[in-house]
Amino acid sequence: MTLAESLLYALTKRLSQRNMGKSHKMTEALADENSYADYRAKCVDKVLDAARQYKVEWQDRDVLDLGCYDGAVSRGYLAAGARSVIGIDIDEPAVLSAQSTNTDDRIDFRVSGTKAFPVDDASIDTIFSYDVFEHVEHPAPILEECYRVLRPGGKLLIGTWGWYHPFAPHLWSTMPVPWAHVVFSEKTMLRTCRRVYESDWYVPNMHDFDKDGQRIPEKYTHESIPTSFVNKYLVRDFERTFRQSPLRYQIYPQGFRSRYAAWTKPLLHVPLLNEFFTAYIWVVLERPAHRPIPANSRPKVADLMNGKPLAVGDLC
Repeated sequence: MTLAESLLYALTKRLSQRNMGKSHKMTEALADENSYADYRAKCVDKVLDAARQYKVEWQDRDVLDLGCYDGAVSRGYLAAGARSVIGIDIDEPAVLSAQSTNTDDRIDFRVSGTKAFPVDDASIDTIFSYDVFEHVEHPAPILEECYRVLRPGGKLLIGTWGWYHPFAPHLWSTMPVPWAHVVFSEKTMLRTCRRVYESDWYVPNMHDFDKDGQRIPEKYTHESIPTSFVNKYLVRDFERTFRQSPLRYQIYPQGFRSRYAAWTKPLLHVPLLNEFFTAYIWVVLERPAHRPIPANSRPKVADLMNGKPLAVGDLC
């Protein structure tokens, strides 16, 4: 074990005792599948609060939930007044689960790829994508598809964060050290996560068990974090991608809500430093009334639904 690994392990053990890296609500949510589903269902309030604040209409609109997972948030949009909801995700088991529990014909869940959505041209008024885009390895084609399915004047609301967020690697339980991925190498960080996972003081959560309820024997065996899991985009990388898309956009950076971090809010507007102190970004993108859709880029829903869905594993 290297000196860096020993230091990071000691920091991790100390901060784990303080439950650093995830909130009390998140800790409860990760207890089991039902708790996590309840937690996700309540996330709709956060999305709709942002929609109200940034003037993204959804009531009496046709809504697309991009990255719907098991549909918990999708159902929340319908309950909040959407006319109809289509939920799409590349996670086939999650979509099948959503389909199996759905009893409302105003909502439809579909397995999708990232190169083409099983959604008709100009058929959607509003797209919501919450906690998804940090997992999209190649966001540009996704934005092209969003443009295609939106009606003129339709809007896309994205909630995501950049790679210099203190906990961007999504290693909530095993790496509670803020900005560890910036200070240490990914190799050092993942080797430390592996040692933490095997420690007797580590408290496992729902992601540490297989479908049969057995503890997964080995995790964190890679030496780097694949971009198919987290794309490692900085806020400025996202902004460049939005700028190059056919959609008009506006980014709304959010500061950390802790009273101890109040001093960091002015840094949200300081280049480079803002990457470290932006807690979250909401982005509103709108399809303007110009730029016709190229005929060769219009997949038919029937073709996509009858054929095998695209299996591109970069959208979570």
